[in-house]
Amino acid sequence: MLDLNKKNRYVLDLISNSYFSTKIEIYMSVKTIGEDFDPYEKKYDESNLNPHFIKGYVREVKASTLIWKPYGLSEIGMIEIICDEKYGDWFRNCNLVKVNGNSYQVWKEAQGNRVLVESRPCGMVRVTLKKVV
Repeated sequence: MLDLNKKNRYVLDLISNSYFSTKIEIYMSVKTIGEDFDPYEKKYDESNLNPHFIKGYVREVKASTLIWKPYGLSEIGMIEIICDEKYGDWFRNCNLVKVNGNSYQVWKEAQGNRVLVESRPCGMVRVTLKKVV
C-alpha cells in the first residue's frame, strides 16, 4: 500500500528526469541600505543574488481552465510547477522566478490569488504562478 505522507522516490525520480522536467531559476534577494537611508521610512533596496536552479514539472494552465478553477477570472499566462516540497519555502521567500526566460509573480508581491503554494501527497508541492506582463 502507498503511504501518501511519505516521500515517494519513484515520483521524485520521474519529476527530476530530464525528459519531463524543466529548469527553473529562483532568485533570492538581500536588503541593502543606501547613503540616504531614513530609519523612519525604512525604504530598503533589494539586490538579487545569484540564481538557484531546480528541476520541476511545468505545465501551462489554459485560460478556459482558470475561469472554473479558484485561480481567478481572466488570468492569462499562468503555470503550475510540481516539485519537491523542500523548495516550497524557496518559492515563498524568493524575489524573482524565471522559467524558459519568462518572469513570474512571487509570493512577496502577489496580490489576491496570483501565487499559490500547495502541498501535495508523496512529499510534493504544487506552485501556481502568474506571468508578469
